[in-house]
Amino acid sequence: MAKADLIYIQCERGLFTYHHFGIDIGDGTVVHLATEPEEGPTVCNQTFTDPNGSDMSVQHISMEEFAKGAAVLIEVVDQPLLPEVVVERAIAAVGKRGYHLVNANCEHFARLIKTGKSNSVQVDMYVRSIVRTAFSGFASTARRHVIACSLMAVTQSKFLVAAGSLLPTVVGETARQGAYIAARKLQMTHDEAERSSRSVGHAACAVGGFVVGGPVGSAGALAISVAADRLTDAIQKRYPAQS
Repeated sequence: MAKADLIYIQCERGLFTYHHFGIDIGDGTVVHLATEPEEGPTVCNQTFTDPNGSDMSVQHISMEEFAKGAAVLIEVVDQPLLPEVVVERAIAAVGKRGYHLVNANCEHFARLIKTGKSNSVQVDMYVRSIVRTAFSGFASTARRHVIACSLMAVTQSKFLVAAGSLLPTVVGETARQGAYIAARKLQMTHDEAERSSRSVGHAACAVGGFVVGGPVGSAGALAISVAADRLTDAIQKRYPAQS
């Protein structure tokens, strides 16, 4: 690690895995956004007593406090600011308060300091997942009659027809999220993990489509999965992260 690096540790809460971010000041200390419980700063075990985030603040702590025994990893970013500028911005932010899970979390803060742009790849990943699932749900209605032809040959259950149309999406998104988490644990960058998990998601979606609709169902599920990704890509380009 070096001065002004964007760093993070991996946190787990049940089955949910996420990253907590900070800025390496270069002298064995870190600046990050976290809660302020009486026993000292928390990182992975965040507690939110105020919905407006007033119990969260930008803190300057030791690397040991930040890591809490976990491995400290480096996040590679495009077009970072100069190290001196990053450190100056980080120190100047110490003491500021406020937090919002969707648009002002620890990752938003750290990336804003590091690059001048406030964004969170973690939030982006989950928002993309919601958009893809919603899009696939609507699109699946257009091809539901194709899946119904396969299922109705065996049963007249409308529930199974509806469940069958959603199965490829559920399988694809589950596989994609699992692949992304696994890739990040292998210390891949966000972009590398996203590309890898996207391929896994498409493949899993095609398999799910085949299970419920044969070759036609597989082709339809894959087409919708690819279209959903193009939609989320277009949305991201239309509404990029703001400084």
